[in-house]
Amino acid sequence: MKKIESLDLFRGFCGYGVAVCHFYAFLFKSATYEYISFLFVDMFFVLSGFVLYPQLTKIYNNKKNLRIFYMRRWLRTLPIFFIALITFSIVFQNFNYDTLKYLFFIQKIYPDFLTSDYMAIAWSLSIEEWFYLLFPIFLIFFNKLNIEKIFVYCLVALYVFKVIFLLGYEDSNFYRTGTFLRLDAILFGTIVAHYYEIIKKFKYNLLTVFFLLFIYFYFKNFFISSTNFVQFIYVVLIQMISISFLIFFININKKISLKYFNKIYRLLANQTYSVYLFHFIFIYFIKIYNLENISLILLYYIFSLFITSSLIFIFFEKYFLKIRPNYNK
Repeated sequence: MKKIESLDLFRGFCGYGVAVCHFYAFLFKSATYEYISFLFVDMFFVLSGFVLYPQLTKIYNNKKNLRIFYMRRWLRTLPIFFIALITFSIVFQNFNYDTLKYLFFIQKIYPDFLTSDYMAIAWSLSIEEWFYLLFPIFLIFFNKLNIEKIFVYCLVALYVFKVIFLLGYEDSNFYRTGTFLRLDAILFGTIVAHYYEIIKKFKYNLLTVFFLLFIYFYFKNFFISSTNFVQFIYVVLIQMISISFLIFFININKKISLKYFNKIYRLLANQTYSVYLFHFIFIYFIKIYNLENISLILLYYIFSLFITSSLIFIFFEKYFLKIRPNYNK
C-alpha cells in the first residue's frame, strides 16, 4: 500500500478537532462540544487501525516480527506518554495509585477503577495500547486461518463482551470509554485497510457523510444523557461516521495531494500525538487565570499548541522514531 498523503491531513484534522472541542467543552462546560470530541477521537481509532494494517500483516506472515512490532509501537507512543503523565501528575498534584493505573493503561478496564481521573484524555490511549498488545497475538494464534476469519472471530468476541456488559452493568459513560469495550473501533480501521484496493475504486458519495452527521447532531440530546443501550447505538453511529470520513479522505488523496501541501499535511500529522497529550494542560491554565476575549485566547491556544508540539516532535519524538528497528522480510 502506497502512502496516502491525505491521511496526514485527516490526522491533523482529528488532533486539532479534539483540542478545539475540549477548549469549549471545559471552559464553558458544554456537553455539546464534549459530545463532538468523542467523534474526533473515534476517527483517530479507525485511522490508527488503517495505518497499522501493513505492520500487522507482517506479523501474520512472520511471527518473528511480533517483537519488532511491539518495540516500534512502544517507542512511538510510550516515551512521550510518560512525559505527559509526569506533567499531569505535577500540575494536578496527584502521585498515587491512580498514577500507576495510568502507567499500565488499566484505568479503564473496570468502571470506577480510578479515585481521581486527572488525566481523563488517557482513556483512548489505553484502548490503543491494549489493541497493540492483544490483536497481534490473535494473528499469531489463529495464523492458520485467513485474515478475514480472524476479523470475524475478533468482532464476534468483542460484541459478545459488549452485550454482556450492556446487560450486566449500567454505566453509559464507561460503555463509551471502557478499554475492552472499544477495541473494535481500531479493528474496523484494519478491516477498511484490508479491503483498500476495492474501496479506492469506488467514488465515495459525500452525501453519506452529511446524512450520518445529520443523524448524529439531530439526536444529540438523546445520546448525551442515556442508557447503555442508547450508548450502544451511539457508538455504532460514530463508528459509521468515522469510517465514512476515513474513506472520504482516502478517496480525495489525488485531488489534494500536492508536493507543497503534502509537507504541511506531514507537519500536522507529526504534531498530532503531542497535541492530544498536552492540550488539556493549556486549557487548565486558561481556566485558572479566567482569561477573557475567548476568540483571541483560542488563537493563542492553537498557536501555542502548534509551537509546543512541533518542538516536542523535533527534539524528542523524532529521536525515538529513528531508533525503531526494521521488520524482517
